[in-house]
Amino acid sequence: MTAHDLPESIAEPQRHVGNLIRRAQQLHLATWARTVSAEITSAQYSILAVLNRLGGASQRELCDEVDLDRSTITDLVRRMERAGLISRQRADGDARRNVVTLTERGESERRRLAPLVLEVQRELTQHMDPAEATALYRALWSLLER
Repeated sequence: MTAHDLPESIAEPQRHVGNLIRRAQQLHLATWARTVSAEITSAQYSILAVLNRLGGASQRELCDEVDLDRSTITDLVRRMERAGLISRQRADGDARRNVVTLTERGESERRRLAPLVLEVQRELTQHMDPAEATALYRALWSLLER
């Protein structure tokens, strides 16, 4: 699909997918801050969820799992460790590798936030019928799988 396939009544920049993705992300961030937490970001929650699923991970594994670059993960891990959400220790046999795990507080926050995260998804898609919401999810997943 190109911008030429859209009705003429849709003006620039709304004709561009990138602009719509940026605006959707802004809506997500505002909804997240209002519904879930102003302190724990969506990226930080993703780290909590991954650590819960894996039991522990290296910072490199976190980069791959949440699709963030190394410097961003390093900063997030440092902030989350200071907040008492995770702990970081050197891996046995590899002094260059940090293993990150959830603390009791981190697990408690993950459990508390999980239903609120679902509420954000519900709020963002409540005006869509189920088929549209599924199509949106699949389209975004397809875009990101490239």
